[in-house]
Amino acid sequence: MYNSKIKYLEFIMKLFLSFLLITISLYAKYLDSKTCKECHEDIYFEHTKSMHYKSSLFSDEVHRKIKEAVNKDKYSCALCHMPSTKNLAAMIRGTEQPNEKDVRQTDGVSCSYCHQISKVYHSKKYNINISSAKANEKPTMFGNLLNPDDSDKHSAKNNEIYKNSQVCMGCHSHKQNAKGFEVCNTKNQYDKTSDCIGCHMPKSPGGNEKFNKKGRDEYATHNFLGIHSLNMVKKAVKLELLYKDEVLELTINNKMGHSIITHPMRLKFAKTKIKRDSKVIWSNFKESPLEDKEATFIIVFKDDANKTTLPHKAIGYKLDQNLKASSSKVIKYKVPKLQTGDEVITQWISYIINPKISKKLQITKDDIIKPYFGAKESIFIY
Repeated sequence: MYNSKIKYLEFIMKLFLSFLLITISLYAKYLDSKTCKECHEDIYFEHTKSMHYKSSLFSDEVHRKIKEAVNKDKYSCALCHMPSTKNLAAMIRGTEQPNEKDVRQTDGVSCSYCHQISKVYHSKKYNINISSAKANEKPTMFGNLLNPDDSDKHSAKNNEIYKNSQVCMGCHSHKQNAKGFEVCNTKNQYDKTSDCIGCHMPKSPGGNEKFNKKGRDEYATHNFLGIHSLNMVKKAVKLELLYKDEVLELTINNKMGHSIITHPMRLKFAKTKIKRDSKVIWSNFKESPLEDKEATFIIVFKDDANKTTLPHKAIGYKLDQNLKASSSKVIKYKVPKLQTGDEVITQWISYIINPKISKKLQITKDDIIKPYFGAKESIFIY
C-alpha cells in the first residue's frame, strides 16, 4: 500500500513537471538573441562569447559528447541547455530529437529566455525556471530601466529573483542523476545574500543601449564570466608561501563565493617547486597532480561496482577533494634545506575538463583542453 502511494505521487509529479515544461516552452512568443542586437549591440556581442549562448549541443563539444555518452535518444539536459525550444518535454522523453535548423535550439540560453523568468520552481531532482511569457501577448522582459513606462518591450516591475541572484539557481542549483545521486550542488552555499550576478556579471562603464543611454554610467556585462575566463581564474584563489626550519607552508585561500569545485568534471591544483641555479630541485609532484592530493581539487565518482565512472552512472564519490567558499587550507611540506638564492614558486592551474575525461571523450578544442594558469606566488631565500 505504501509503495503504491509512492508510485502514485511520483506519477503525479511527472505529470506536473511535464505540464511545467510545456508551459515554459510551447506558448511563449520567441525573440531570438539577435533581435536584441537592434538596441543592445554591445551586450549582444558580449552574450555571443558566453557559455550561455554556446550552451546547445550544436555549439558545445563537451556537452554534445557527454550527452552522446549518457543517452543518445533522451535529452534531459535540454531543460537548461536548450530551454527555449517548443518541444522541450518531447526531447526530454526522447520522442523527438534536437534539430540544428531550429533557432530556438541553436540560440542556447537566449536573452529572451533569461529575461522572462518570473520564478524558480524547486524540486528534489533539479530546479525549473518558470517563464512570464503568455500566449498571444507582447513579451515583457526584466530590465532595470530608469523609465520603464517608455519601453514597449520591457516590464515596469522589478523582479527580486534578479536582484538576489535566485534566478541563477534555476539551472545552477543542483542535479540528480537517474540513480538519485546528486552529481553537482551549489544550492547549499546559496542564500539571499549570495551575489552570483555581481561576480559573474560585473559592472562595466557606459550605457547598455545603442541609441538611448538613459543617463546610465554603467551596466551589467553579459559575458557570464567563469572558468573559461583567464581573468576569473586568476581571481579565484590567493596563494601564500612560508618557509621555516626546512618546512614549506602553502596556504590556499578560496576567494570565491562557492566551493572550488562546483562542476564534477573540473580539475584544479597548486603546483609548487623549488629552483636552485635555474634547476628544479624539488616539486610537490612529478607527473600527476594527484601525487599530492592535498593540493589537488577534484571529484571522482564511483559506480555500483566501485569503479570510476561518469556522473550519469554515479552512486557516490570515489574521491572528493574540495574546499568550501571563503575557506583556507594549509599544506606543509618537508623540503630540502634551502640556500641563499633559492626560489620557491607556486602556481594555480585549472582545467575546464579533467584531461583524463577529455581523452576518454575525445575532446579536441584547444580552449577546453588547455590549462588555465591562475594566481602565482614566489619567495626568494636571502
